[in-house]
Amino acid sequence: MIKKMKFAFAPFLLLLTLGACSDNEEAAPKEVAEPETAEEASSESATEDSSLELPAQEDVVVVVDGEEISGNVYNSVARQLETTLAAQGHSTSDETAKMVKEQALSVLVGNKVILNDAEEKGYEADEKTVKERLEDLKGQFESEEAMDEALKQTGFTLEDMEGQLREQLVYEQYVAEEIKTAEVTDEEVQEAYDGFVETSEEEVPALEEMEPNIRQSLEQQKTQDAVFTRIEELKKSAEVEVKI
Repeated sequence: MIKKMKFAFAPFLLLLTLGACSDNEEAAPKEVAEPETAEEASSESATEDSSLELPAQEDVVVVVDGEEISGNVYNSVARQLETTLAAQGHSTSDETAKMVKEQALSVLVGNKVILNDAEEKGYEADEKTVKERLEDLKGQFESEEAMDEALKQTGFTLEDMEGQLREQLVYEQYVAEEIKTAEVTDEEVQEAYDGFVETSEEEVPALEEMEPNIRQSLEQQKTQDAVFTRIEELKKSAEVEVKI
């Protein structure tokens, strides 16, 4: 079973989905005549070997404290999670579909309760940074037409993406300021290294070489655990109504 917090600290997966569309666009051979449209490719990838039952884009999938989250947001997250699970070796099945649904709803609800708490505490996105990140996102595409096609696949507009970037910045600020964790100890680093040595089939670099990466990974895990704890606390006072 996958840990519940595997994706709860990876908010706004629909942005990753849009980024994947740009990657596919750039990877396509330019000399091939009349390739299939990105929309057709997305439709095939979403249905081929997929056990997901996705709602209509306009359907309301969950309501958090009176705020509706629609099908296009859920579908983008669910598809990205399905891709991630497939990369981890999870075969397509009803069990996988159930897991994806649970995780997608967990991501959406978790993001929303964090953002609501951030709003109450006065966190706001820096508009200059929002514009910079939006330009970075646009820069992933070869042309404006390619970006418009990718947006069409996901059912979002450029304004939706800007809103998602703004929320992502607020989320990042909130986690940086509100989520406190204990420092990673040398003992924890040593334990993680020893475990890696025991399970690795290849020669492992010295601890001194791997320590920075190990420490960073442990810090991220502690932050994930702390975010999960905060989400569970916030959910206790939130009104959540799942519609699917």
